[in-house]
Amino acid sequence: MIEAVISLFLGLAAWSDWQTRRIPNLLVFPFLLGGLLYQIIQGQGMTALGGMFAAFLITLLPVICKGMGMGDQKLLMAFGAWTSYVCVYQLVLGSLVSCLVLFMLSPRTWRKLLKNMRLVVAGWYGHREVWLPAPSESALALPYGLHLFLAYLVLYLMG
Repeated sequence: MIEAVISLFLGLAAWSDWQTRRIPNLLVFPFLLGGLLYQIIQGQGMTALGGMFAAFLITLLPVICKGMGMGDQKLLMAFGAWTSYVCVYQLVLGSLVSCLVLFMLSPRTWRKLLKNMRLVVAGWYGHREVWLPAPSESALALPYGLHLFLAYLVLYLMG
């Protein structure tokens, strides 16, 4: 039952992130509140809070550095509300592997990365400034919600 609910919400979030590069609060907040309520009813309210807190801490630095959007952070916190800090940690590691595999298998991403590196070097060499590409031009701009969903499928439904 829980796996079906989590799969549904992560799947919807992945679709939204892939299509629009946004994960709407209208999707995330009911998922988060549902997880909290479910865990409280099961007598595991502290487990839910631990999962949410772990997700927040793991994603804090990437969000501050603008390497991850707050929608991704809230989605991972909602997942933590349904599960625990251990599951959050496993899902983050699995999603990073998913990102790395996709990155390694995509020649277009490699070309973008080379272009981005040339821009950084040119900016530093010519002006002693680090020029970073716009988020839409970045080689590392990935729909993270999709990778969370793929990692969930592999780790929890197939594993």
